Amino acid sequence: MPVQDPIGQNKKKISEQPHYFQWGLTAFCVVVLSVVLVFLLQWLPGIWSMLKKLAGILSPFIYGFVMAYLLMPVFNALYKRIQPRLAQRMKNGTRIAKGLCSILTLLIGIAVVGILLWMVLPQLVVSIFSLLESMDTYLDEISGWVGALLQDNPVIERNFMQIYDQFSQQIVDWVQNIALPQLVELMTGVVTTVSVLFDILIGIIIALYILNSKETFCAQAKKITYSLFSIDRANRIMGRVAYVHRVFGGFITGKLIDSLIIGVLCLIGLRLMINFGLMTMDPSFALLISVIVGVTNIIPFFGPFIGAIPSTILIMVISPVQAVYFVLFILALQQFDGNILGPKILGNSTGLSSFWVMFAILLFGGVFGFVGMAVGVPLFAVLYSAVAELVNSLLNKRGLSEDTNDYRGSKRIDPETKAFVEVQQEAPPVSAKERRRAAEKARAAREKENDKKD
Repeated sequence: MPVQDPIGQNKKKISEQPHYFQWGLTAFCVVVLSVVLVFLLQWLPGIWSMLKKLAGILSPFIYGFVMAYLLMPVFNALYKRIQPRLAQRMKNGTRIAKGLCSILTLLIGIAVVGILLWMVLPQLVVSIFSLLESMDTYLDEISGWVGALLQDNPVIERNFMQIYDQFSQQIVDWVQNIALPQLVELMTGVVTTVSVLFDILIGIIIALYILNSKETFCAQAKKITYSLFSIDRANRIMGRVAYVHRVFGGFITGKLIDSLIIGVLCLIGLRLMINFGLMTMDPSFALLISVIVGVTNIIPFFGPFIGAIPSTILIMVISPVQAVYFVLFILALQQFDGNILGPKILGNSTGLSSFWVMFAILLFGGVFGFVGMAVGVPLFAVLYSAVAELVNSLLNKRGLSEDTNDYRGSKRIDPETKAFVEVQQEAPPVSAKERRRAAEKARAAREKENDKKD
């Protein structure tokens, strides 16, 4: 009589009823994930405060990394010119070239930022203070302009002026009691200024180290990647990192250059309009408006509108006709930027359609504010590319087409041949009338089938 193996019998029972094990495992995973989620929600405020504190501690490294990343094209251009000559003439020419190019790159970056601040900041401060001091005069001019416009409708004029008086008083109170004191405190604050300057100084030193040792850091990152993952996966990871660098570097650097050019062109255009008498505003306001237009132009899609609206309101206070001139000028400038300058500098660096660009700006702008609106497009482009690559990989494993155009229309995939075939499929009934018709049609079909059987 053969001896029965109890362990084998138990395995056979489990294999015959696998759903019990799967259900139990699923229930266990759900319970564990629920407990982990509850603890994460409870610890979320503490985790967020810890992350903020950590970001404050590492702020010099963040500044240094951002500066080094933005200055990387300048470093690469200098290194290509200097390194071959020094390597031929000196024994340690490559090392000397790295240090020299790092120092020259930082000096160029500091010089450019310093010149821009020296040119823009004093006039910008004068413009802001002049605007705040003249707020009452501007509000009175708007009141007189609206009153003259609505003088034939006294009821509408009276109701509008009541609302306008309340609104203007709130604006004046906000400017005098909140905006102006905060601006003065910001400009005269010693502790904050010293802290920020200290972080920036340390960041410059860190940027110098990053530029000088970027090849070593990249080699160390590759070494760690190959030690943790298989060769194929490590190569895919490095390919993904290279794609991220290409998207972020090309988009951010190109957008900064594009916005700087647009701001300068806006300033030149406004000064020409003032010189030719088309505008009568203070020339210092032209610099303020140009800075607003240039900074907001960093934001794709919505940037021109965000910068043009407050600038138009500012000019409308002086003259509505001049505001119309400004709107036409901004429209022409943005058409030049969108159709000529932007594609020339940026190209299609993200590969996203206009719909996904708008989605990325609204999503990341709502979460991270202005910074999210500025970097949301390249960040979403990276996520979009990762998801697309994952979908294509899964389709490839199933032997299905990766081309999106193959899935257009009413075609379906045949489960046997895995080829696309046309399918004539009626839409399910939605309204009560359609359901009654479907029921009558089904009943007639059954009756017809029963007659055939009889």
